[in-house]
Amino acid sequence: MDSRVVVLLADGTRIKGFSRIFNPIDVTFHLKLAGPDGETGEKLEIRLSETLAVFFVRDLAFGRERRYEPEDDLSPMPRPPSVGGRAARVSTVWGEKLVGLTYDYRSEDPGFFLFPTDPLNRTLNLERAYLTRQAVEEMEFTEPES
Repeated sequence: MDSRVVVLLADGTRIKGFSRIFNPIDVTFHLKLAGPDGETGEKLEIRLSETLAVFFVRDLAFGRERRYEPEDDLSPMPRPPSVGGRAARVSTVWGEKLVGLTYDYRSEDPGFFLFPTDPLNRTLNLERAYLTRQAVEEMEFTEPES
């Protein structure tokens, strides 16, 4: 099954599309571009070295500034399990602050997954984010919220 993703490139470009396989160990991943009516058929190969973040979202048409409303078709996001995770606050180079849990962070790795726990981030349609080391301005580990 294809994941809906929004890719933020190092030059600030955002690309929306679908990715069947995303493995951060690979040098590249493939993206089928999305247009207003779904897939465009165009495929891109994207280098992780040229990427700041890959956001896995539930709805590609959902605007970043918009918030979840009860009448929306999206159910509330479940809170990720805290067992085995480390709570973190991440300040990004593009000025966004993300709060969530990471299960695989190692400072020597090129990136890590962050599962949002902050209600504002969860209502912004975000399921999880893969952040590259170059995307992180500052990272602070915190106590997990109950």
